[in-house]
Amino acid sequence: MREIYCLTFFILLLISKPVELLAQTNNELNIFNTNDYNKISLPPLDVLFENARKNPIYELTEVKEQIENKNLLKEKKAWLNYLSIRGSYQYGMFGNESTYTDVYTPVFFNYSTAAQNSYSIGAGISIPLDHLFDLKGRVKRQKMLVKSASLEKEQKLEELKKEIIIMYSNALSQLNILKLRSENLVISRAQYEIAEKNFANGTIDSGELSVEKQRQTVALEQYENTKAELTKNLLIIEIISRTPILNR
Repeated sequence: MREIYCLTFFILLLISKPVELLAQTNNELNIFNTNDYNKISLPPLDVLFENARKNPIYELTEVKEQIENKNLLKEKKAWLNYLSIRGSYQYGMFGNESTYTDVYTPVFFNYSTAAQNSYSIGAGISIPLDHLFDLKGRVKRQKMLVKSASLEKEQKLEELKKEIIIMYSNALSQLNILKLRSENLVISRAQYEIAEKNFANGTIDSGELSVEKQRQTVALEQYENTKAELTKNLLIIEIISRTPILNR
């Protein structure tokens, strides 16, 4: 009977090694341990909301609004298209070549140069009637586009706020749950160590040892799942709000 207990204990150790090795590998891959998560303090929501204005989605709507405002200013000055001003200026050296002769005078040539300049200036008015009568309507339509861009900007900000609130609430809840999961994991590990000693001493059978091992595995799985969800929510908050939380 003693040999059966020892063989069962050896098998359980072999089974438990991959789980422990996997947990050790995960811990090495994770930058933060339990104490690091316990030190995390989430910034106030007002700070996250304000920093969310740096989000590219929100900045894109701001750019669109600025473009529409520029177009509105352009439409208000569209009447300048009816006016035109023209002018020209010329400057240069002009040459004059001439010949002269008569019955008493032999032929002689004359060449003279002089600096001359000239300029002209004028103005004109051309008013397309369809453009003139639609000028007020175009300005009004452009104002509506500006308002639409402004509302779109506010809508995007509200959507970002809602996402932050959801992730923020989940993170707060998971921070508290993670503390409980951590305590439960410590207790389950301690109970399993006691069960190992009791099994080695023959005071409990392999079934009871297996139950304690299962409890430890469940506690570890719950802890890792909660930590993964918490990390995911914190990273999403960082991305949305452009606010460092894990790496500050």
